[in-house]
This record gives sequence, C-alpha cells and structure tokens, in this order.
Amino acid sequence: MIGGVSILSLDSKGRLAIPAKHRETLLSAFGHKLVVTLESQDHLLLYPEPNWRPVEARLLALPTGNPTLKRYQRLVLGHAETLEMDSAGRVLLPARLRELTALDKDVALVGMGNRFELWNAEEWDSQTADALAIDQADLAQHLGDFTL
Repeated sequence: MIGGVSILSLDSKGRLAIPAKHRETLLSAFGHKLVVTLESQDHLLLYPEPNWRPVEARLLALPTGNPTLKRYQRLVLGHAETLEMDSAGRVLLPARLRELTALDKDVALVGMGNRFELWNAEEWDSQTADALAIDQADLAQHLGDFTL
C-alpha cells in the first residue's frame, strides 16, 4: 500500500527523489519503473508500472465512439510515460507534464493506495484546506455505512 504525504523539492533538472520509505517498497514489490501521466491540470498520477497495466487496459477498453471518453483516453494514455528510478531513487519528470500541472520546485507526493498523486505544494495545501472544510453531515450521506 502506498500512503502518506511528502513535501519534496524538484531539482533544477526536474527530477523527483522518491522518499526512502517509498523507494524500498517500490523496488522490492514493483521494480524500478514508474508510469507518470496527466489526469487533470492540477496534478500528475505516478503508478508503479505493474499497477498501471490494469488501468491502461481499462482505458483502452472504453468505447471510442464517445467523443468525451476519446478525449479522456488521449489525455491519460497520450501523456503516459515510463520512468526509471536511477541509483539515487530519482525520476526525471517530463518537462511538458511539469508545465501543464505547474510543478516547479516544491511538490507534494501523495500516496493513494495503488499510486501516487503529484501536486504543486501550494495547490496541495489548498486542496487539504478544502477537504478539512467539508460539511460532515453531507460527507456522511455520501459515505453511507463507511466509517474509519
């Protein structure tokens, strides 16, 4: 399971150093390859390569006659790139993806179970503030019987 939030800095070349706590798990369970892609204009998705393959298959199975779904396929699949961790546990994030999501220096690496999300740190702080302000009664309606 991939979890936790780490605030990190990209180096001048756009490399992200995967924190040691994640690096060891990734290398032992999944290998040194990660797949990065764009899902929206505010963050990237970063999957261990084996976790990406079922997602990729589901995206490829979407009906291509629907223009909205076709655009979504192009967005996610078209921007997907395989990255390799170097010996220092760093991955080079493609410049175009960094530009599209405003990832410049400080970033938040957010563990989401089977993948990471990568956010501009300021935008992540804003998302966190919004989440903390969620109306609890409204949330309870959406969650049904689910509790932590």
